[in-house]
Amino acid sequence: MTDTTRRRLFVGLAATAAALAATPWLFQRRRQHDHAMNPAAPERSAGPGLPNAQPFQTPLRLPGREGLFAEVALSAPLALSARAASFPIFAGKPTDVWHYAGHANGHAVANPLLRASAGDTVEVALSNRLAEATTIHWHGLSIDEANDGSGLHPVAAGGSARYRYRIDNRAGLYWYHAHPHERTGLQLQRGLAGLLRIEDPEERALGERLGLRWGERDLPLFIADKQVDADNGIVYRIGADDWIGNRVLVNWTPEPFLEVLPALYRLRLVNGCNARMLRIAFEHEGRTLPFKLIGTDGGLLAQAWTMDDVFLAPAQRIDVLFDFGALPAAARVLLRSQEYVAMENEDESGAFAPDPMADHPGAAPMGEALDLMQFCVAACSDSERRRAQAGSGVLPAVLSALPPPPDTTAWPVRPLRLRMDQEGTWFINDWNYHQVGHAPVFSVKRGSREVWEIRNNMTSMPHPIHVHGFQFRVVSRSISPPDVRSRKVTPQGLGPQDLGLNDTVVVWPGEIVRIAIDFSQPYRGTQRYMLHCHNLEHEDMGMMVSFAVED
Repeated sequence: MTDTTRRRLFVGLAATAAALAATPWLFQRRRQHDHAMNPAAPERSAGPGLPNAQPFQTPLRLPGREGLFAEVALSAPLALSARAASFPIFAGKPTDVWHYAGHANGHAVANPLLRASAGDTVEVALSNRLAEATTIHWHGLSIDEANDGSGLHPVAAGGSARYRYRIDNRAGLYWYHAHPHERTGLQLQRGLAGLLRIEDPEERALGERLGLRWGERDLPLFIADKQVDADNGIVYRIGADDWIGNRVLVNWTPEPFLEVLPALYRLRLVNGCNARMLRIAFEHEGRTLPFKLIGTDGGLLAQAWTMDDVFLAPAQRIDVLFDFGALPAAARVLLRSQEYVAMENEDESGAFAPDPMADHPGAAPMGEALDLMQFCVAACSDSERRRAQAGSGVLPAVLSALPPPPDTTAWPVRPLRLRMDQEGTWFINDWNYHQVGHAPVFSVKRGSREVWEIRNNMTSMPHPIHVHGFQFRVVSRSISPPDVRSRKVTPQGLGPQDLGLNDTVVVWPGEIVRIAIDFSQPYRGTQRYMLHCHNLEHEDMGMMVSFAVED
């Protein structure tokens, strides 16, 4: 039995984490957007996976007009090519990054942050300049099969495709990424992913009321860990399980900092990791500070919830408000993934496998605390502080017209079981994609409504389950682990993160989660979609099936 199928965390296994010394902070004003697209190289790192001697010295990359993470409005057709090129990410040698390259308004862009409005028809052409098939999957969008961009419709090396669709989703921060069968983990680890921001009147009204301008005090934070070697190359091994990295990038920035005003900020976080679950929290001088959760995968919640931390699995998004106004000048706030019980129980009865961390030198094991970035509160005069705080509006009691979860009493229930067999093969029920192939394993009638009851074996691990083509409502959690039960705010066991529209839901070992899906859509004929674990190594190993929606 090899480490490609079974893992065991050895007793006492822990990554050596360098302590973050309280180093003096040198203030510098945030660079203008264009300059932030090509930041100066950070201080020389002590080595792959280790922090700089003075950590968090690189200005956070922000949306701008050109380069990595440029912002592009989808108001006109956009041509992108999947290709590899070198970018100055870390100190020293440039890093080879697989990315979606294009041009907009006379500027070269890479993995752009795309912007559109609900109701828009968007058109994106993809030219594949890689040596293998790829796609663009529009993650979270209510969309037809042909435009979904799953591995059912790969774009061959040297080939091209056109995605043209109408945006029927609520406002929110969505994302797009490669989705070729058996190669998704590799292609995302090497860089093929970007963000998609959708607006609508409800979202604009809240933005105006809060007075937080996009790109200044309303910011995306795209978090991904990469396994980086001594030559700054992004490393990946096909067949390895749970790929976790020794370097964390936020908006493609290693060890980033952001100077902030002593005022309210809106931060939209995306977990773009292959496999790493994050437990998001804000810390100041060792103390966890509260924030307000206002949105999830599919946009705004009905109301804000005050929280100390929140789990963020691969593919999930959260929209939070954090107030720096009560902190003194020069205060440093860490955005951190706090320690949690990883519950990786899938090999309890199996033989010891090789060291699961051997593929990931310098990486913090799953569940260990991990610092992501640092915010530094700017020195302001009393009058400047008052002006900054006066510029923020009052958070309304009702954020959006999101209805409560539906009454599913009469809805049919479809059972789905997440498990691993004795050979280390992942299954959804008795289906593994390598065994059942493209054929849909079940069909649902268009316009019908179903409850999917997802049960995770205790001898398993947390699985972030993603449904293509449809958003859903979480309606209940049961037999949840203590960390999940402690967050519940409804009799059905739901936490605040469960109360919005979602496209990805975490099911913990031993847990039963019910989700409600309305299969109404404007398309005709048979539309096939994927259902899979968004731990990308599990997906590539076959923890994925297709289902059909039919007339």
